[in-house]
Amino acid sequence: MIAIDTPSRCIGYDQAMKKILLLLCLTCLACTSIPVSTEAPDLTAIDDKWSIHVVTLDSDGNERVTRIWIALLDGDPVLRTGESRWWANLGRDPAIRIRLSGQDYAYRAKLVDDPQVRVRVDEVFLAKYGRWERMLFPQERGATHENYARLHR
Repeated sequence: MIAIDTPSRCIGYDQAMKKILLLLCLTCLACTSIPVSTEAPDLTAIDDKWSIHVVTLDSDGNERVTRIWIALLDGDPVLRTGESRWWANLGRDPAIRIRLSGQDYAYRAKLVDDPQVRVRVDEVFLAKYGRWERMLFPQERGATHENYARLHR
């Protein structure tokens, strides 16, 4: 006769179930909608954080949450990227939300084409991220990324 263990008798079953339950809870939290504030954010919080989440809408209407580096130029949030899904979303709809301290803040992205402004954007990233910026993006200032944007409310 062959003995078959039931799941409750398997070693590690309780730990596995706890992990599954935790993953389910985290998944539910990730799907929970974050309120969008009508007030302006404290932009010093952007400079205090290494990276933040931004939210764009995919073509199917689902939210895409992406962690990015962000900096301030003359009081406006600025960002850069290569070709990415969230950037493609901005090409379709310039609406973007910045997520700070459990609150979303609505912005509109405006493409930065001016080479001098792109240099200034790279300079504020260099000032904020220092050696990491130089190490990861050694290119000439103004040419570190394919896409640059300035955010406006």
